[in-house]
Parts: sequence; C-alpha cells; structure tokens
Amino acid sequence: MSASREKKKRQEFFAGGGVDPKAARAAEQKAAERKANILYATLAVVFVVVAVLLVVYNSGIIQRGRTAVTIDGENYTAADVSYYYSNAYQNVLNTYGSYASLIGLDTTASLKDQYAWGGTEQTWDEYFKEEAVNTLRLVHAALDAAAEEGMTLDEEDQAELENNIQQMQETAASNGYSYSAYLNAIYGSVLTTEVYEGLVEDNLLANKYLTAHHDSISFTDEEIEAYYEENKNSYDIVDGGYVSFYGAATSTTDEEGNTVEPTEEEDQAAMDEAMANAEALLAAYQEGGDLEALAEEYGGTYTGGTDLTYSSGTTGDWLFDEARTAGDAEILTSDSSDYVYVAVFNSRQRDEALDYNVRHILVTDANLDLAEGEEATDEMILARAEEILDGWDGTEDGFAALAEEYSQDAGSNTNGGLYENVAKGTMVSAFEDWCYEDGRQAGDTGIVESSYGQHIMYFVGYGTTEYWHYACENAMISNEYSEWQTSLMDSVTAETAGGMNYVGF
Repeated sequence: MSASREKKKRQEFFAGGGVDPKAARAAEQKAAERKANILYATLAVVFVVVAVLLVVYNSGIIQRGRTAVTIDGENYTAADVSYYYSNAYQNVLNTYGSYASLIGLDTTASLKDQYAWGGTEQTWDEYFKEEAVNTLRLVHAALDAAAEEGMTLDEEDQAELENNIQQMQETAASNGYSYSAYLNAIYGSVLTTEVYEGLVEDNLLANKYLTAHHDSISFTDEEIEAYYEENKNSYDIVDGGYVSFYGAATSTTDEEGNTVEPTEEEDQAAMDEAMANAEALLAAYQEGGDLEALAEEYGGTYTGGTDLTYSSGTTGDWLFDEARTAGDAEILTSDSSDYVYVAVFNSRQRDEALDYNVRHILVTDANLDLAEGEEATDEMILARAEEILDGWDGTEDGFAALAEEYSQDAGSNTNGGLYENVAKGTMVSAFEDWCYEDGRQAGDTGIVESSYGQHIMYFVGYGTTEYWHYACENAMISNEYSEWQTSLMDSVTAETAGGMNYVGF
C-alpha cells in the first residue's frame, strides 16, 4: 500500500471513531501518571489529616467537647465533669493527707485499679465520678432555682469571682506554670481556662443560693430543748471515770522466732488476774481511795474527768445510763472485750460551757529576722512572742493594733486578731484550754503554744450561749439543710454518656 493510500485509510479510520494504537498507548501512560499523582497527593492529604487529628486529640479538644452527663436535657461535657472529679479527689486528699493509704488510696497508682475506702465493690475512679455527677446535679438544680428566684451575682460576688481567678493565675505563676498549663495539671488536659472560669462562676452563684437557704433555717428555744431531750447522750457530760485491766494473755515467740499464741488456760489465768485486781481496786476505792492513784497501784489504766463525753461501749453505756446515781461504782465486763473495768459515776449534766470572745496574735518563724541559713527554734519564736507582748500598751485597742501588725493568722489579722462567739471544741486544745481555765477574766493575757506557733492571747470575755444549746441548734440546722439539699439534688435526673470515658486521671 502506498503512503498516500495508508494516510487516507488512517483518516477514514479516525473519522469513523478509531483509535491510533500508538496514541492510545501514550494516552494510557499519561493517564497512569495522573492516577499515580492523584494517589500520592491523596495519601499525603490523609497523612496530614491523621497528624492533625492526633495533635487535636492529644490537646484534649475532641475529648473536652464530648457529652459526659446529661441533666434534665442539658448536656455537660467531659471538661465540666473533670472539674468536679478533680475537686472530689482533692477533697479526699485534703481530708486524709498522709493517711490516705489507710482508706485504700494510693496516689501513685491508677484510680481505676484500686478500690475505694478499702472495699471491694467500687474503684476510686468510679467513686470520684459518682461524686462529680452528684455535685453537678446539685449545682444544676441550685442554678435553676436561683434563676427562678431572680438571684444573680452582685458587684461583691463579681469581685470575689475575679479574685478567685486571679489567685489561681498567681498560684500557677508561682509554681512555674502558665495559667492554662496549671489548670491542665490539676484538672487534666480537657479543661480550658474558659471552661474553668465558667464553672467557678456557676459554683459561686450555686453556693450563694445554697448558703441563703442554710442561713434562713431557724428553730425556737422550745424546739431546741425538745431535740436535746431526745438526744441527751450527745450533749451531756459526766463527772466520773474508770480503770481498765487487760484480761488476755499475750503471745510469745519460740526459739525459731515463730509466734506462739496463748492457750485457753493462759487466757483464763490472765482474765482471773484482771478480775482479782479489779475487785481489790474497787474495795480500796469504796474505802475512800482515789481512783486514779489506785489505777497506778494495781496496774490498771485510768480514764476520767469532770467532762467525759459519751461513746458507745461498755463504759460509755454504763456512765450515761439514766439509772446512774451519784456514788455508783461497779466492775464491768463484756463478752466482746478482753477487758475488765472498774467504773465510777459522780454526776451528769448537760454541757453548759459558754462561748467566748478572744483576740490573739499568732507568732511563727515568719516573725523572725533570721540570718541566711539560720533555722528558727521554738525558743526563738517564744522569745519573739514575749517581745511583742512586752510592747503592748495594756489596752484592747493596742492589742488589736499589734495583731494587725504582727499576727500570722490570716483568719483574724485584719480585724485585730478577734474571734467572736467561739464555741467549745472550735479551737486547738491549747488555745481553748487557756480560754476555759478556771478564773479566766476579761482582759487576761498570756502566751500558749500550739502546732501553729505561739499564740499571744487577750481574753475579751464569755458570751451567753451554752454549748449544749449551740450544738443542738447546729445539729438541727445541719439535719434539715442536708435533707433539703438531698431533695434538691434528687429533683433532677442525670444520665451518663460516652464523654465520661475521658474523665479521670
């Protein structure tokens, strides 16, 4: 075929829709190259997306927005619940401190792998989640109720809110953290500064509503008297005492170091000896002996005083029995105890200790001018307290001025060191014992030591409220408030969701 004829045939072929094999192969190659480029570009995009998702996930952005709890139709995120979870955790640590291990809490182990309160049914993680949800229920209900009553945060509340946030920021800085990083260290990566500040504001308003209700609860003197009559044991004190004798043999160790438990005969012999000592002591007491001195003479342990409080048990039940009369003295035993007791009852009355008003100046090592590397001693702190007291002008106003200048007690150093209407049992024992010391008079001063430092004391005077009345009223208010708070919390329904998986440490 000539070239011209071949060309004509190709033109007719193409005009009829034919495809040139050579051109087709070239086109196929180009198409394959385009597919490869598209594939590589797509894979690159996928890798970028995955990388971005990992960064986003590790930042907590995804988790914090997941719904963890729904309360009456309102969704709360993992970030919200994490705030309350961490608070529940910190509350336990603040309460038990270094004794946390005694309740089964190991701060170095996963909370999901250890049971709460030494039990076997609920892990600490489950417990803190439950506490977080319950608190959130209460806050939710309180906010709804506050809104219905038109309660809002006033200027003073707003100032408190700003102060709380500022304190958190300052604490973060003092610990070498940024504000957000510090929140993440406490509450986990799911909590942002915005969420935190919103939660603090919610809690401030909820607490305002709850506190207002608490402060509105009151009872008449007749109601308080009736409550006392029903619960005398909790508010009475007894003048009396008892001596304890241990009536069980102790274990021994054999030559190989193994523990050898006592035999029944040895236990019985120990009990017989304890009973004999108790009988001899009781006889000596009834002949006019002193119970405490006789306890030492016969090898027993003395417990007694003029203000014994009730505790359930052999001696407590006997001392607080309504049938007791002055001069009662008996030997007591119990099937559940290896002890024998000699108990003595003198009198019983309700606790009428009055409240009191007092000023104090707390002196600590912060009041000392120490050289670099020098350590404070108790003697140095006491000497500084005596020096401050020596500079007092003898007036209450002068003492108040010294308190504002020198006291390290943040709870009273802005109001002249004054504590008013202090009820029995409120202050540390050394502080309180000084205030209740026989013969204490208004204007008395002194220095007492406690674990906090040296307290320079100025006694203002006793109040008019007796302890039994104060304690009964407080218990009644607490009981009613607790019941009301429970009913408020139970008025809303909570349902957990998938976001709860992102809550916890």
